[in-house]
Amino acid sequence: MNTSMPLLESRDIRAGIVYASDYDGMLKKVLRGDYLRMPHGMGAGHGGYDRPNNQAPAFDPKKAIRYFEAAGFNKVGADGIRVNDKGQRLSFDITYGYPPHTPRVAYLKEQAKQAGLEFNLNLVDGSSAFKFILEKKHQLAFLHMGGGEIPAYWEYLHSDNAKPQTNNHTFYQNPDMDKLIDQYVVEFDVAKKQQLSHQIQQKVSDEYLIVPGYMVPYTREAHWRWLRVPEKGMTKLTEAMFSVTDVANFWIDSDVKTETKSALKKGESFEPVTIIDDTYKL
Repeated sequence: MNTSMPLLESRDIRAGIVYASDYDGMLKKVLRGDYLRMPHGMGAGHGGYDRPNNQAPAFDPKKAIRYFEAAGFNKVGADGIRVNDKGQRLSFDITYGYPPHTPRVAYLKEQAKQAGLEFNLNLVDGSSAFKFILEKKHQLAFLHMGGGEIPAYWEYLHSDNAKPQTNNHTFYQNPDMDKLIDQYVVEFDVAKKQQLSHQIQQKVSDEYLIVPGYMVPYTREAHWRWLRVPEKGMTKLTEAMFSVTDVANFWIDSDVKTETKSALKKGESFEPVTIIDDTYKL
């Protein structure tokens, strides 16, 4: 959420948006349960740097309404969208960059109406969308950002980086957060650094800066039987089983390849094999 935009500077408004965003329903009904809910807006999979009790807020229109009413939006217009005494409608644009995401955002839009909140779909071409967001022209952004094993916070949350052409997409500026991040950056004691990380993540949750979305912490691939992988061949960093550029463990068995191609010519077949390696399942 871009906190520099009108209304979004209000913590109550941001909290209401968080509780009016039905990601769990979207994952179940639109994505058929194939993805998992992200437990926190700053990601997951960082080991001890993640707060152990991180949990994404559940969809709760009634709680969202209480926050919206606290922010002055205690009337409902003829179209079902909340308004305040100034006549402002509780309406925000969601900027996103890929047409396949439209059904996902559209589901969020329909569910948000239960709290009197209107989401408008603002589809912009992929690279142009990111440029639009970098320039801080967005109200709400539907996007993901990658990260390393040790989370980075300065670029996303520090006041010094709250300006155009940066990754501080929330435009968040808070001296208490800055102090935590400054300490985090220079801390070399791992235990202390992880505690600071927990405090930063807690503040992100308390300030309702990001609606935790979803994650895909796995790869699913189909392959010919001559592509072989070792037992428990996946690593924590594996993104694709047969990548030639990233972390991957596989080889080609020439004998099995010859056997398989010979069988194909004869019209013979082999039973399909399913391998599940959940060694590093979150």
